[in-house]
Amino acid sequence: MIGLASSAALLFTACSDFEEINKDPNAVSEDNVQVAHLLNKSITEAQMDPHIAERIFVLTWKRAARFDRSSGFTIGADNEGWNNDYFGTGYGVGWLNNVNAAINLAEKRIADGTAKSYEKNVYQMARIWRAYLISELADCFGPIPTINKFDGSVAPYQSVEEIYTFILAELKDAVSKIDEAEDMSPITGANNVSDQFYEGDMKKWKKYGNSLRLRLAMRLTVANPALAKSEFENAAKGDLITTLNDMAQVQEKDGWDGAAGVMSRTWNPQPISATMNNIFLGLGGIDIQVADEIKNDVKIKSATKYMGLRFDKHLPTSTNDPSAGFFYDGLPDKIDPRALTLYNIPGYKDNVIYSDYIGEPATTARLADPATGELVDKNNKDYMKLTVKYTWNTWVAGKWDKKSSLSTELTGASKNYPSIAKKFRMSTNKRVWFAPWETYFLLAEAAVYGWSVPGTAQSNYESGIAASFEYNEVSQFLGDYLKSTDYNRVGTSVAFNHTVEATPHEVTYYDGYTGEAKTMTYTYPKNSIYKNGQYNNDHLTKIITQKYIAQNPWLPLEAWSDHRRLGLPFFENQAVEIDYNPTAHEVPLTKSTAKECKWEFYPKRMRYPSSLETNSKDSYDQAMQLLGGVNDTNNPLWWEMKK
Repeated sequence: MIGLASSAALLFTACSDFEEINKDPNAVSEDNVQVAHLLNKSITEAQMDPHIAERIFVLTWKRAARFDRSSGFTIGADNEGWNNDYFGTGYGVGWLNNVNAAINLAEKRIADGTAKSYEKNVYQMARIWRAYLISELADCFGPIPTINKFDGSVAPYQSVEEIYTFILAELKDAVSKIDEAEDMSPITGANNVSDQFYEGDMKKWKKYGNSLRLRLAMRLTVANPALAKSEFENAAKGDLITTLNDMAQVQEKDGWDGAAGVMSRTWNPQPISATMNNIFLGLGGIDIQVADEIKNDVKIKSATKYMGLRFDKHLPTSTNDPSAGFFYDGLPDKIDPRALTLYNIPGYKDNVIYSDYIGEPATTARLADPATGELVDKNNKDYMKLTVKYTWNTWVAGKWDKKSSLSTELTGASKNYPSIAKKFRMSTNKRVWFAPWETYFLLAEAAVYGWSVPGTAQSNYESGIAASFEYNEVSQFLGDYLKSTDYNRVGTSVAFNHTVEATPHEVTYYDGYTGEAKTMTYTYPKNSIYKNGQYNNDHLTKIITQKYIAQNPWLPLEAWSDHRRLGLPFFENQAVEIDYNPTAHEVPLTKSTAKECKWEFYPKRMRYPSSLETNSKDSYDQAMQLLGGVNDTNNPLWWEMKK
């Protein structure tokens, strides 16, 4: 057994935290404490209250996953204060402490014969949940202590390899000991719901445990492929999450606690990223679905053969984003049908997808004169005014230098971007922790490797897409979508056996300054961190591309982990109009390397807060030794792909 006792306190913030972490939460009134309530407290708080959700889920994970358009952690610059909060007893370790307390109390009662019958199942539920929480913290930071016995002993840090060996074994054992026949009614019911995931349905808990084991086993394909294969194949023999009814998800509620919506803060519209947009455009060959009330007002243009208006004096081209430098002056004719359920059309206030948090709908935006920096000339005439209403645009973030101020009315206004749908903002949804599409995409990836799993790579791939379409309520397009051989802007198609690589082709555009019609050769990006850039349309790229879309917006940590492990899907560089500063924990991008694709251009982990080194130098040194490097965002974890 590995431990989290007094040294775990030294992971985190102030002296008060050190004192609190060594106190057993049950010590005062252990006889009156229910194991299920301790587990429920851990799950509730791990949903993330608005403070930590804004800083970690949105501003760190979603940026790392390229779900949202933004800089910050996207370019490796994390925030000491946010890390300190998340890696403290008030949040991450507190969640872990509560589930450890549940497990410790259950073990004690089972050992002395005082455990209620149903508590034996709650014990296994807690072990499954703890395995997830341990993986969350380890996948963010690296080595951590894991188990708190609250006995005053000092727990050592564990390496990520040790952590994964432990949690995989825990999941296997916990699932095997669940009794589906046990009456779980004491923790369910309208007045006593202590299982927010499944309301005491132990068959579903087994599915969650097995599916979580698939996820964590697959994480090891680079670091320990033999263990990955054996653990995955064994877990795949059990019952798995394969329907929306099986989903591990927890209801959100309005307020300021862990039940509040994880994406509910009003200030951040969470606009679509260039990564997501380049994947969406043209993918699946499905016509864009525009509401009848605006059909006569929109301009539909080719998603893949027309680039828009080129404004290279205002929009940065110091990036390998294949859409860089263009303003798309209309709506794309073909787009993944999930796009318009996840993001609003700028300027269209439909009160369904469009969130009032964005503000007033987009209309027009002006560009400034590059010579003067002014929006208007001496006669008060606009240098350049663009119609933004009913257009579909995003641009890489990063360092724009002078171009930022020249284009601020256009690129600095959230209303001009497709932004995350209203349904994810109002604390009325359910936060998804594990969904059926992930199960299927994991099985599809395993089948590509030749592992023994249910179904074929193609059948699981298509089932994963089907589950995502069902969740997003666009299943009417599934049949045509699965057959499509149309490429998106990164050279990937949908049809599983269509693996022909896309080739450069001619596209049209207009010079934004002169209005002149022009043509250019469109070249698909080279994802050189994946198989040396040879493939944009092989089976694994298709699988991870679809998994990436399906995980948006609920599971950014998983999307980031997939990219760290495989280099998929293609992540473009952010703008580099000014060289980045690695001493400020930014990735080492320069103007001369802006067009390249390298492992070091993407953050690999979150840094331990400086309080760890300050308050517990021994623990910090142990963590650094196990990490095998410096405390930097560019230092990969054990299971990640290396250079």
